[in-house]
Amino acid sequence: MLKSYSQILLNLLLGITALLSISVGFLWWYPFELLSHGRVYCFLVSLLITIGILFAWLAGIRWQGTLFFALALLAFNSVWILPWYLPNSHQGRGESLRIIEFNINIQNTQLTRVANLVEQQKPDIAVLIEISPPAMKELTKHLQDTLPFAYRTPGGGLAVFSRFRLVNPQGKTLSAGTILTTSVKTGTKNIALVAAHPSVPIKPDVFAKRNTALAEVTQYLQTQKDKKLIFAGDLNLTPWSPYYKRLVEKTGLHNTKLGFGVEPSWIEPTTYVQLPALIISVIKLPIDHIFVSNDIKVVDCKTIKGGNSDHRMLLSDLVI
Repeated sequence: MLKSYSQILLNLLLGITALLSISVGFLWWYPFELLSHGRVYCFLVSLLITIGILFAWLAGIRWQGTLFFALALLAFNSVWILPWYLPNSHQGRGESLRIIEFNINIQNTQLTRVANLVEQQKPDIAVLIEISPPAMKELTKHLQDTLPFAYRTPGGGLAVFSRFRLVNPQGKTLSAGTILTTSVKTGTKNIALVAAHPSVPIKPDVFAKRNTALAEVTQYLQTQKDKKLIFAGDLNLTPWSPYYKRLVEKTGLHNTKLGFGVEPSWIEPTTYVQLPALIISVIKLPIDHIFVSNDIKVVDCKTIKGGNSDHRMLLSDLVI
């Protein structure tokens, strides 16, 4: 009897996981789209269930139908996760460029730690998010020797620090927010750089605003297709959202994390984030991204913890 109840409960758990696994990523509406960001957790749950059933099998409990169901669900979720860890054709070698993207958090006052973390990575370009005017002044002072060219948008809190000269940096004000655009002259190459930070989709109105911002930046990126292009930012969006899929399909850009792992970047413990330690340790979402055009290759991509930010820094080594 106990085995029967256990199998019923296990099948129920599998059914719920299957429903979530199949539906997430295909629902465009609030709040259902937010479920898409839990794709990794669907994979982990299906993996743990499968392992549990296999151990039960070794113990003599033969739940063939349940095992088949679990394996099928695991295979389905693997399709969404494993490609991020497989070698990718965009990996290559040649003239290098190191870029970082880092949301420092507007509440973060430990700017010396931020600057030290940036300098330790020795980037050629640093895209920093949630930069207030006082923070820009402080970071410019710290980074002027290594990244002498800097610009901050008048609105939106977007900033770029560069070892190379910035050509025509500006903040473009769109209906749903500001994006940073500039050309970066590396010496032999001219690169178009775009940065964005759409709204956090925690309520229906800001959910709609985020989606509008994504649509507008997508439209702008489409006008830059004839250039070497880098697009970076905290998009408040994971790779399993239908809005992410639409951005990639319309722009043709390549996520530098492909082949190097999912690389979750949020959330991390800080001196100002007041959340239970369990939540911080469990919730890990890949919402920071660096995209490149097809003529730019990727050598490495990883996240780096530090700087008293609730985000991890995202670092990509590129071949331009």
